[in-house]
Amino acid sequence: MSKRRISEQQKRRIELIHNQRRQRAQDTASQTTSDNLGPEQPGRVITQFGKTLIVEANNGELIHCTIRQNLGAVVSGDFIVWQPSRENSGVVVAVESRTSLLQKPGFGGKLKPMAANINQIVIVTSVVPEPNPYLIDRYLVAAENLPATPIILINKIDLLNDENKNTIETLKTLYTNLGYRVINASFVIDQGFSQLLQSLQNQTSIFVGLSGVGKSSLIKHLLPDMDIRIGELSAASGEGTHTTTHSTLYHLAQGGDLIDSPGVRDFGLWNMSAQDILQGFREIKPLAAQCRFSDCAHENEPDCALLHAVEEGKVRKQRFVNYKKMLAEYASIRS
Repeated sequence: MSKRRISEQQKRRIELIHNQRRQRAQDTASQTTSDNLGPEQPGRVITQFGKTLIVEANNGELIHCTIRQNLGAVVSGDFIVWQPSRENSGVVVAVESRTSLLQKPGFGGKLKPMAANINQIVIVTSVVPEPNPYLIDRYLVAAENLPATPIILINKIDLLNDENKNTIETLKTLYTNLGYRVINASFVIDQGFSQLLQSLQNQTSIFVGLSGVGKSSLIKHLLPDMDIRIGELSAASGEGTHTTTHSTLYHLAQGGDLIDSPGVRDFGLWNMSAQDILQGFREIKPLAAQCRFSDCAHENEPDCALLHAVEEGKVRKQRFVNYKKMLAEYASIRS
C-alpha cells in the first residue's frame, strides 16, 4: 500500500506546529535563565570576542556577557541593559535606541553593523600620499547621513614643499569655506594635536582614511596604552591572548571615546538614495531645489541653477563633478 502524500498546506501546518513548540521551549529556557539573573543595570559595549561581548559597567568593571537571541546585532558603542549571571559575567537583555549606526557590506551585499552611537568622524588624509578629494567627499556624505560631525585632518604636514603646497592649501580653503573644520597635523613638528584632542573631548569618534595616511599611527599616539588595554579585554573575554577583529571602544585620557574599527574604510554609500547623496553636498543642496525642472539632471537643461552656480564659480567644479560621479555610482549599485 502506497504512502499517503502530505499536501503543501499540511506541510506548512506541521512546520508551524514545530516552530511554535520550539519557541515555547526557548521561552521557557529564557524564563528559567532570567530567574537566576541579578538586577538589570546599564552598560556600554566595548568590543566583541566571537559570540560574546565585553561590556563596561557603570563602575568601569569589564563584564563578559552573552546576548539574548532576539536582540539582533549588538556592536561596539551600543548602550545596553545587562543582568549579572555569575561572577564577572552576565547577559545583555536589551539595547538602547541608537543615535547612529555605522555599517558596511558583508557577505551577499547585506549590510553589517560595525559600531554604534558615533557622533564624530575624523577623515584622515595626508600630504603624502596626495589627498583624494572624491574619497573625502564620499566620507562627508556618509558623515552627514549617519549623522555625525565630520572633521578633516591633513596629516604629515611637515612634508609640505613647493610642489604640493598649493594643492594642500586649496583643499583646506575649499572645505573650510564650506564650514568644515580642517586640522593640519604632524608628529615630526608637533603640530595640530592640541586642536585634535580638544575636538575629541566629550565625543565618540571614529577615524577613517585610506592606508598610508597615518591613521593607525595617530590612533596609537592618542592611545599609548592601547596594547595594555587589548590585553585587559582579552583577559575579560576568557580568550587568552587572542585579540578581537571587531570594533573596539577606547577611553581617551583627555576625555572622549574613540572607536577603532578594522575595515572602517570600507563603509560608504551603500543603501543610500540620490537624496542622501545630495544631503552630503551642503552647498549644492539648496541650489538643486532652484532648478526650473524638479527632475533636473544638471546636464544641459535650461535654467539649471546648479550649472549656473558652477559657471559663476559659486560651486567648485571639482565638487560638482564628484557629486555627479557619486550619483552615477549609486545608480550602478541600484541597477
